Amino acid sequence: MSCICGIASFIFFGWTNIVDATEIKDAVSAFVISRLDSTLRRDAVIEFRSGLESVKVSGSDHAIRIEPQEEIKMRGAFCLPVEISSDGKVERRMVVSLKVRLFGQVLVCSRQLDRHASIADGDIASRYAELTSLPDDIILNKEQLAGKRTSRIIGEGSILKESSLELMPLVFRGESVTLLVRAGKVKVSMQATAKDDGVFGSLIEVQKIDSHERIKAVVIDDHTVQVTTE
Repeated sequence: MSCICGIASFIFFGWTNIVDATEIKDAVSAFVISRLDSTLRRDAVIEFRSGLESVKVSGSDHAIRIEPQEEIKMRGAFCLPVEISSDGKVERRMVVSLKVRLFGQVLVCSRQLDRHASIADGDIASRYAELTSLPDDIILNKEQLAGKRTSRIIGEGSILKESSLELMPLVFRGESVTLLVRAGKVKVSMQATAKDDGVFGSLIEVQKIDSHERIKAVVIDDHTVQVTTE
């Protein structure tokens, strides 16, 4: 769920001597919405708590600048600094307190999933929910499930999270793998047995066929591992 604001200025311009509180509210709302992921903007609810007030400026034009000094999560309760200036002169600085509530579709388990289970379409369902207080790593679309399996038991009705998943191994413990041994420009291929599960790039232990010798090798493809010697 992407809703982090980068540290950057956001400026609105107007042409009256009174900066109405409603204008400031609209500027802050536009700032927040612009920083939300496009999938979350439509149903976002912005609740203003304090800090809004009309401001009289000395010039005939004015600018509203919103410039947080650090990254802010655009959800839940937080404050934003607002600066009102006219003819290049700062007229008022204020801090606006607000709460942003986010809503959207999340993926939930339609049945209990065991540890290390692959996830099929029939195992999941989509549900509309408030996202405001949910963890940052919730799964919002099926594309996030590609090439992954469960890392623990997930109960029926539970919301899927990235922390509950892991990459699907390319090599599984106990299966036969091709072991490539490289020494300079020489490459030797032989069969071995995997002693661990392994995802791409991971270092696992394998045992050569018809031998008790075990060595560490890097997973490079489906059923393929490689070790490089000097």
